[in-house]
Amino acid sequence: MKRLILAAALALTAAPALAAPVAYAIDPSHTQTTFTVDRFGFTTILGAFTTASGTIWIDEANPAASRVEAQVAAASLWAGDATREEHVEGERWLNAAANPTISFKSTKVVTTGPDTADVTGEFTLNGVTKPVTFKVKLNRIGKAPGSGKPSAGFTITGSVHRRDFNIGAALPVGLIGEDVPIRIEVLAVAPAPAAP
Repeated sequence: MKRLILAAALALTAAPALAAPVAYAIDPSHTQTTFTVDRFGFTTILGAFTTASGTIWIDEANPAASRVEAQVAAASLWAGDATREEHVEGERWLNAAANPTISFKSTKVVTTGPDTADVTGEFTLNGVTKPVTFKVKLNRIGKAPGSGKPSAGFTITGSVHRRDFNIGAALPVGLIGEDVPIRIEVLAVAPAPAAP
């Protein structure tokens, strides 16, 4: 009987299905958060946020149990022109002074292939929180060639509607595009620092 109990205990502690998801910290120096927006129908403006942070919990055995919490600083906007950046960070657009953080917290992961998933979560922009779904592709997971640290790389795509987040400037006459496509290239590295 003692042997059976010991064997059962060992089996439980060794079972890979019980392994906790691994926390990966988003590497801001190798993460690019980019977007595009139509301007007057003449050109498409490219932009990016240069400061990102967050944690991705990856469950390789059960990808649907993975999750993410990520943030970018609204005032880290780059749009290729200082005047444009100041304008977009202002009250009529991002209102970065009052709402300094753009964030995403996942609520559901639905796998769509061996390395792809639809990730739905609470997206907060301009102080407004709405559900948004992003398409996520896992590019590679393993030890990084340079650092030797466990790393994961992702390509994330989706879009948001400005009107949903009370960013209605230039919408009535259709001057600036309402739909804003987003593409994020993420590198995350384990282990993530423990929460304070």
